[in-house]
Amino acid sequence: MNESRPWWLWPNVLSLDAPAVAVTWQVFLASVAGIAVPLAASIVLALVVWSAYLIDRGLDAHRGADGSDRHRAAGRNPVAWMLGAGAALLGAIALTFTALPRTQIVVGFVVLGAAVSYFAAVHLSGAKKILGRGFKEASVGVVFAAGVAIPLIADAEPYTNWLPGVIAFAGLCWLNCALISRWEDGADRGHPLWLAVVVGGLAVGIASGAPTPVAVAIIASTVALAALHLLRAQLSDRAKRVLVDAVLLTPILVAVGL
Repeated sequence: MNESRPWWLWPNVLSLDAPAVAVTWQVFLASVAGIAVPLAASIVLALVVWSAYLIDRGLDAHRGADGSDRHRAAGRNPVAWMLGAGAALLGAIALTFTALPRTQIVVGFVVLGAAVSYFAAVHLSGAKKILGRGFKEASVGVVFAAGVAIPLIADAEPYTNWLPGVIAFAGLCWLNCALISRWEDGADRGHPLWLAVVVGGLAVGIASGAPTPVAVAIIASTVALAALHLLRAQLSDRAKRVLVDAVLLTPILVAVGL
């Protein structure tokens, strides 16, 4: 494959798209729930998510995954990837203990424990095979949504005001990861289409119990993901990989009234 990369691909190659999605949904969900998110909390979330994705892709590349630009870049620059991940994680830890309230720190470490468990389960030899296909995607969806929701879990009550939206967002993340995995498996092998349909349906169904702005954002992203899947044959692999994360930024459109 031609290794020259268009400018719009670099956020994906450098794993910057995931932190952007995480912070967007953190601020959006919290604002709908009437919770002000400190800037430090958003920076910590961005740094932790970035570190996690750099490590995850670096480990995948070490195991031989090289089917995408992001894995090839990680495989060819392992030291830079690990140094970037380490620096981001150290920065997040320092900011956590100097700028975040205790309640968010406690919840954050619970979520961190879940993330560490995910890494152990996914990257230990044979663990994915034992746990079955789809475990990685489902785990990413749950852990990612939990990390985004830390300010809500720590400070927002009653839970019924925001929990449906967070659960729906977890389903949306699962759908996102399931489609990526399906496309990258090639020839439509891997996750059956019904899995994407079921997860998307659950996300939309649960979102119907969420506040209207959250429901609109969830449904818009789900419809966009379905459209990408239907149009996958007309799109390049690179375009699909960028767009599949870009369509999760619907809260920005909802926030400006589009």
